[in-house]
Amino acid sequence: MSSGEIPAAPEVLVKALPTWKVILAMVRFRPWLMLVDLLSVVIARVGWQLAPGLIMRAFFNMITGEGQVAFGMWGIVAMLFGAFLGRVIGGYGFVYADPPIFSEIAVLLRRNLLKHILRRPGAAPLPDSPGEAVSRFRNDVIEIPLFAIWLNDILTGLIVIAVSIVLLSSISLPVTLMALAPLVIIGFIANMASKRYEAYRRASRQATGKVTGFIGEFFGAVQGVKVASAERNVIGHFDKLNEDRRKLALRERLY
Repeated sequence: MSSGEIPAAPEVLVKALPTWKVILAMVRFRPWLMLVDLLSVVIARVGWQLAPGLIMRAFFNMITGEGQVAFGMWGIVAMLFGAFLGRVIGGYGFVYADPPIFSEIAVLLRRNLLKHILRRPGAAPLPDSPGEAVSRFRNDVIEIPLFAIWLNDILTGLIVIAVSIVLLSSISLPVTLMALAPLVIIGFIANMASKRYEAYRRASRQATGKVTGFIGEFFGAVQGVKVASAERNVIGHFDKLNEDRRKLALRERLY
């Protein structure tokens, strides 16, 4: 390297954190709220998915006289009211736990992202464009607490599915297999389509970043645009970026 050359900025290498560690950190950040959300999911899904089927079975057993335990009509009504009350309590639990989880974890992630950016050397560029960085701050930070909450739904759903399959199998195994066949087929198709959906999602996010970045550049160069009398061209380019974003976002949502 000659004496007149400027040394390149050192590349900042950051070891990627495994996804499960990120989710675990989010859960440990607000464990009480996560526990309330988990209990709310259990209560709501039992009252919404398991209890009605068991109550209907008890009702028909009462009519046919094949039930081992006689609940009576008022017993059936009381169980229906209990299932409805469980759904209401679960809904109140969601209202209590979910908004703080979303808001506080999103603030934590944005603060950590900004702290990491400010720690970088001044000459080291961001891996993405400024528009995509803004898009990550605005939209992507919501996905992590959302996934952390989905874990409660997934765990509870697996338990509900297992209990439901056991109950259905005890009644009729062929009917159980017929009921599960469409679910298996749909899951296989969805798994095959996930890669294309990820590509659509990535393209839509990049288009959003271009629009956001252009807005920032435009507001930073208003005087230059007016001096060059380029307002019409700038607005035309902005319309084109928005149209591209609209098509990509529509393709993602439709797919």
